[in-house]
This record gives sequence, structure tokens and C-alpha cells, in this order.
Amino acid sequence: MKRIRFATGAAGQPAGRPVRTLLATAATGLLVAALAACSGGGAGESGGSAVQDGAAPRSEVVSPDGAQDVTDAAAGAVGLGEPRQEAVDRELVTTGTATLAVDDPFDAAEEIARLVEDAGGRVEARDERAPTDDETGSASMTLRIPADRVSATLDALDALGEVRDRHVETVDVTGTAQDLDARIQALRTSTDRLRELMAEADRTADLIEIESELSTRQAELDSAVSERNRLSDEVAMSTLHVEIVAEGTPAAQARPDGFLGGLSAGWSALVSTFNVVVLILGAVIPWLALGGLVLLVVVGIRRQVARSRRPGATPPVAEPEPAAAE
Repeated sequence: MKRIRFATGAAGQPAGRPVRTLLATAATGLLVAALAACSGGGAGESGGSAVQDGAAPRSEVVSPDGAQDVTDAAAGAVGLGEPRQEAVDRELVTTGTATLAVDDPFDAAEEIARLVEDAGGRVEARDERAPTDDETGSASMTLRIPADRVSATLDALDALGEVRDRHVETVDVTGTAQDLDARIQALRTSTDRLRELMAEADRTADLIEIESELSTRQAELDSAVSERNRLSDEVAMSTLHVEIVAEGTPAAQARPDGFLGGLSAGWSALVSTFNVVVLILGAVIPWLALGGLVLLVVVGIRRQVARSRRPGATPPVAEPEPAAAE
């Protein structure tokens, strides 16, 4: 007897399983694709946001040291100089003047000379004027003092007398010193090169030309070195001019300011000019007297010669007698 199988019931279950499996696989694939699409869109948005953020500066917290390091690195990258470069030592030339009123200018000059020597300086010039009937004694000194002892020396002058008309001036010569140093370095390099060329020269004409140029460069180098030494001496040793006068003299009195000060200065200049004129006249008058005497003698001689040459004064000339008639 034949058995008949039906597609339904328990016997139909194996036939419908592949269809359900395919439907489940397809649904799973669609779900995975949808999730991937969502993830890709989010990543794209994040990437676009990252690009936009990359165009703008990042906001980060930087410590002060880190900021300084970034600034120094940027300065070095663009060639603005070495980071944290130390300050250049300034070279200063200090000069000053002072008027010192004392009882005895000569004793004060001796004390100032001793004071300057103790400070490591020297007296470059010294002029002393003895008292006369019209003027009291005075003295003037030019002092060279170490630059770091100028203020102390001026303060020490107060112990010797009353300091008046104090004036101190400082000039910055750093640029001049740097220019001289660069010039000296260039000249030394040039002279060294010329000496090398002179040693390698094989013709007399070349040797003479190189030697002439070397002499010129060497003279320029010596001049620059001498000027630099002089400038270094002025920087190391300050110059102070001190005028020493006796108490009670016009120079020792305090000079008023304003109109009265100008009037006093003008009157002093007028008196000084008058004294100079009188001195010149006193020196010229003896020579004028001698010149006048010589002029009188010359005029007298010329008058005597002119008087002797007049026609009336000449003796008559004897006329020859006529010959006797025969």
C-alpha cells in the first residue's frame, strides 16, 4: 500500500525552513547596512568637524614656562635672534665739574691730590695761582678717577669745603665702541689675508702692490686701535675738573639764578673784558711811544733834506767870461 506524504503538517516543516532562514539573513543584512550607514554619517560629520577644528587654533592650557618656550622657538625660527639673549654691557663716559670754596686753596689741592691717589686715580693737570694785592690765591685741577668712584669722590670733597656748581654728565658710547671693534676685526682679517697673499706672490709687481695695500690697511688698523684704547680709557677713568677758590671771593659766593644771575654774569664778563683791554694797552703803549719817536726822527730828516734841495739854497753857478777881441 502506497504512503502519501502531504506538504502540510509535520512533514511540511522542513520544506519552509530555508525560506525563513533566507528572510532572517536578509533582515539581518539590512539592519547591519542601516547601522553601518548611520555610523558612516556620524564619522563623516565628526571628520568634518575635526577638519573645521583643525583650521582654528586649538584651545589648550599652556603653562608660563611652556608659553615662553614656544615664544623662544618661534623667535629662533624666524631669525629674530637668540632666545633670552643677555643685555649688552653699556659703555659710559662720565665727565664732571665742581667749584670748591675753602680757606686755603693750596692745602685743599694737596688734600684732593691725596684723595684721588687713594681712589686709584691720578691728577692729570694742576694749576695754582698765588695770592696778590688784588686777588686771593686759587687753584684748578683736572682729575682722572675710576668711573665707579666719581660719586664717592664728590662726596669726599664736601669734607674739605663747600662744593658749588657741581655738574656731572654721562654719555653712552656703546655704539661707537661696537663700530670700532667691528672695524678693528675687519682690518685684522684683511691684513692677515694680505700677508698670506704676499707670501704667495711670485711677481715683483704683485708683491709691490700687495705691500702698498698692506701698509695702508696696517695704518688704518693702528689708528682704530689707538682710538679704541682712548675710548676705553675714557670709559674706565672719568674726568673731573675742580676749581678751588678762597672763601669770601666773588667766585666762592653762590651765584643767583634768573635775571640777577644773568646780570651778575654779564657784569663779570664786562669787568673781565675791560681788564683784558687795559692789559693789552699797557703792553702796546711802550711800543707806540718808541714808534712815535722813530717817526719824529724820520720826519725831521725828510724836512731837512727837502729844505736843502730848494732853488734859493743852491749856490750860484759861475758863468764863463767872454773871450777878449783881437
